[in-house]
Amino acid sequence: MNFNVMFDEEKCKGCTNCMRRCPTQAIRIYKGKAVIDNVRCIHCAECIKICPYEAYSTESVDSKIQQSIKYKIAIPSTTIYGQFPKGTEICNVQNAFLKLGFDYVYDESWAAELISKAIKDKINENKEIRPLISTNCPSVVRLIKFRYPSLLGNLISLEDPMEIAAKLARKRAKEIFNCDDNEIGVFYISPCPAKLLAVTDPIGPNKSSIDRVVPLNTIYGQLYKEVKKQENLCFSNPSLKGIMWAVSGGQSKSAELNNYVSVYGMENIIDVFDEVENGRLFHIDFIEALSCTDGCVGGTFNVENPYVARNNINYIIDHTDENTLQNDDLDKYEEFKNKGIFNLVIADEDEGDFKKHKINIKQAVERIDKIKDILALLPGLDCGSCGAPTCYAQAEDIYDEKSKLIDCVVLRAKLNENKKEEK
Repeated sequence: MNFNVMFDEEKCKGCTNCMRRCPTQAIRIYKGKAVIDNVRCIHCAECIKICPYEAYSTESVDSKIQQSIKYKIAIPSTTIYGQFPKGTEICNVQNAFLKLGFDYVYDESWAAELISKAIKDKINENKEIRPLISTNCPSVVRLIKFRYPSLLGNLISLEDPMEIAAKLARKRAKEIFNCDDNEIGVFYISPCPAKLLAVTDPIGPNKSSIDRVVPLNTIYGQLYKEVKKQENLCFSNPSLKGIMWAVSGGQSKSAELNNYVSVYGMENIIDVFDEVENGRLFHIDFIEALSCTDGCVGGTFNVENPYVARNNINYIIDHTDENTLQNDDLDKYEEFKNKGIFNLVIADEDEGDFKKHKINIKQAVERIDKIKDILALLPGLDCGSCGAPTCYAQAEDIYDEKSKLIDCVVLRAKLNENKKEEK
C-alpha cells in the first residue's frame, strides 16, 4: 500500500464535521474522538477536506521509485498538465518523469479517449437501462455498492482509463525494452486517495495492472524543478479529448454525448442518485459523477486550485494542433473492443465486502423492523450528540451492539429529570 487516509487522534476535537459530511456514515464520535468504520469508508477524502483541525491526512508510505524494478513506467493522470503554469511545454512534463527515474511514460489521456468511444458505443447499444452511470470514480462506485445497491445494474461496466493505460503501457514497454512482464513496474501518478482503493481492492474480480500508486503532491516539487529545464524529447503527447476527463463534464463531451448529467461533490451526487433510485431520471442517457470539486482536478493530491487547473487544461486544448498528435492505440479500438479489453465485471453480492456482510431477505426485513422499533424510542432530532450522524444511524449502532440507548443525550436528560421528580 502506497498511502492511506491517516487519522491523528490528538488533533481531533470531536467537532462532528467529518461525521456529518461522510456520505456513507462511516464515521462516529466516541469519547470525544472520531472513529472510522473501514468497511463503510470509500476513500472519498471528504473527511480530509472538511476537518478544520487537520486531523485527517494522507501518509506516503512507499512513494519512492523502487530500484529493484528493472523498467519503471509512469502513468500520469489526466489532471497532470493542469498542475503546471499556463503555457508549460508538454514535452518538459514528459521529460521530467524520465529525469525522476522512470524509463517510459504512457499518458492516461489516450486511454481516456478509447474509453470515451466505448462509452458512446455502450449507450447506443444498450437502450434498456437508463441512466447509465460512469465507473471512473472509485468513490462513486463504492457509494453505489454501499448506499445504492439497486443501481449496480446502471453502472456502465467499463474499465477506467487508469487500468486501460496500464495494460497498454505494459504491452508497449515489453516491445520497446524486449523484456518480460515481471521486469516491469507500472506507477500511477494519482490525484486522489480513491485510486489506491481501486488498485488494492478492485471492484471486480480481476487484479489491477497497476503496481504502485504515487500521490502527485509527493513528487510534484521534483517534477516542477525538472519541468523548468528546456528539453524536447517526448514519449507521448496527451490526447485532447482524453484530458477533458480531468474536469467535470469532460467524459461526456469526449464521448460526444448530448443527453447527460454531470455532477461533482458527494452531497450533489447523493441528491442525483436519490432521483435515479426513485425512477425520475430514466430519460437521461448518462450520469458522470465525480466526488471531487470540479472533477479529478479537485483531487486531494493535486497542488493547483481546481478552477485554475481547469483553465490550464482548456488552454492546452485550445492551443494544441490535434493533427500533430498520434497514438497507434486509437487505431486498434475495434480490436480492443472485440477482445473485451474495456469490459469491467462489477462484483456482485456474493463477492468481497458484500459476502462478509450479506444477509438474506428475511434477516434484512427483521433487522429493519427492529431498527425502526429502536428509532421510535429516539427523539428524531438528528443532533449528533450521541456520536452518530442521525438517529437512524444511532438506531443501527444500537441494534449492532456498538452503542446503547442511554447514549442519546436527550433520553439521558429526560431520565435524569424523571429521577429528580421522583425524589
